[in-house]
Amino acid sequence: MRLKQDITEHGDKPKCILYARVSTLDQVDNLSIETQQIKGLEKIQELGGYLAEDCYVDNGISGTTLNRPSFQALLSRCSKKDIKYLVVQDISRLSRDTFEYCFIISELEKCGVKIVPLSGVINGDPVSRTMNEMMAVMNAFFPRMTSYKVKQTAAEKFKAGYYPSWAPLGYLNVVNKNPEGSYDKKIVIPDPDTAPFVRQAFKLYATRDYAIYDIRQYLHKNGVTGRKGKPIQYSIVGNMLKNSFYWGEMRHGGQVGKGKHEPLVDKPTFELVQKILSEKGDYGLRKRKHNFLLRGIVFCKDCGRRYVAEWHYHEKYKTGNGKIGMYHCSQTGKRGGCPSRYVLLTDLEDQVRQEVDKLAFTDEFIKAVETNITRVYDESIDRIQHAKKALFNKRDAVDQKRIKIEKDYFDNKLSAEQLQKFNTQLDAEALVIQKELLEQDKTNTIDTSIINEVLKLTRNIVQTYEDSDIDHKRAYLHFFFQKIWVQNKKIVEVEYTPALQVLNEAKLGILSANWLPGEDSNLEPADYILSLHFCKEWTIFFPLLEGQGAY
Repeated sequence: MRLKQDITEHGDKPKCILYARVSTLDQVDNLSIETQQIKGLEKIQELGGYLAEDCYVDNGISGTTLNRPSFQALLSRCSKKDIKYLVVQDISRLSRDTFEYCFIISELEKCGVKIVPLSGVINGDPVSRTMNEMMAVMNAFFPRMTSYKVKQTAAEKFKAGYYPSWAPLGYLNVVNKNPEGSYDKKIVIPDPDTAPFVRQAFKLYATRDYAIYDIRQYLHKNGVTGRKGKPIQYSIVGNMLKNSFYWGEMRHGGQVGKGKHEPLVDKPTFELVQKILSEKGDYGLRKRKHNFLLRGIVFCKDCGRRYVAEWHYHEKYKTGNGKIGMYHCSQTGKRGGCPSRYVLLTDLEDQVRQEVDKLAFTDEFIKAVETNITRVYDESIDRIQHAKKALFNKRDAVDQKRIKIEKDYFDNKLSAEQLQKFNTQLDAEALVIQKELLEQDKTNTIDTSIINEVLKLTRNIVQTYEDSDIDHKRAYLHFFFQKIWVQNKKIVEVEYTPALQVLNEAKLGILSANWLPGEDSNLEPADYILSLHFCKEWTIFFPLLEGQGAY
């Protein structure tokens, strides 16, 4: 029906279609979509034809790819073999890839379509075809050269310590107001709206009590979402936790280097997260409905799999108010055929408590802890005081500058405009100094609750363990024990964490029948307390060290 209408309205006029495209590299006035359309319609009139379809437009898409929606629709339309002319601004609009250009020309020739560029001519003679193929080579050369220059610039920017790509979650790409060179005109800074939650996400995962799914939900709950307001994809959260950019190490184009951006997490926390990610099969990472004490730390000696726990409900369990807790290997019974047996929750937890009873620090180590805590506390006080003194000096200097310029103004050495300009600059400096002073006031040297907890545990491990809630108990267990092996309802082997093994070897940490107090050691206890205080396992032991009050 449409074909009869076309014959009636246009007679024997040839059918034409028009294609226009701009990319981010060539959005200039003389190649705008509107300009291409106007000139294209004028060309169709010169050819004595008519526009059979609306103009096919690909806006902001590079010609180096055939994955262009409108262009694919154009090729499909030409396959009807009733189009005589395809009008374009120039052949670079069709493609900027030599091989794809030759493919397009071949397909259009099969459909009987002749390309009519506004700049240049395509005829069927060998010379014209060769010239246009040479132009296609040049059209492909320019984007390749541009891409090469961009990569070279990015590589140099990377070497200078500045990230040359899109900022990861928790950061922003911004224009640097005070650049020092050509490579820091655009920099990456923490996003004030999302950075605190990304930082907290690492700390939460480091406690071993949260899975990636939980972190994803936490971020979404606090407004850290994808571009369309939807929860961030699971894979993106996983990649975020693996991204070394967050502790200051950049990776780009196969290169690795230290960045000048502000890290959101420290390196020990990041490395701990990587350890947990690599060992996630060995730990109970999901936040469970039931908060069992020993999840993720007890393993079956028969098959090597982790123990799980569950509640059994029946009215016959009088002492447990109708329920009783049981630990068992995850492969026990029909699930995997492991021969290990169920063990009562209270029995196994009592056995673990007996293992804790074997732990104690020597008097020498306790004294080292007390000495080093005092030293760290004093050093922190001195550092804060020096920082404040320096800021006070800066503030006094600003006040002196202000007095001087006001005096110069009264002596007619400065105009009112100059006075206002200088005062504005000094106000900005004073504001920055005031903010830094407020930050210093917010900075705690060492939280006294942390000090008390460290000293309490060091002096009496067993009593501290008994007095703690279940979350703190679990944190202590994960600090002391790597794995606890169970067979026939009994603990048959205990693996201590690397930190405890070091103290054990130095005869400063674990005491049992094999370790007696008072034995000589050639190792200095003070060398261990600071490493213990800041080691990766310690951050599990005391998330409070990183400002976290909950596990």
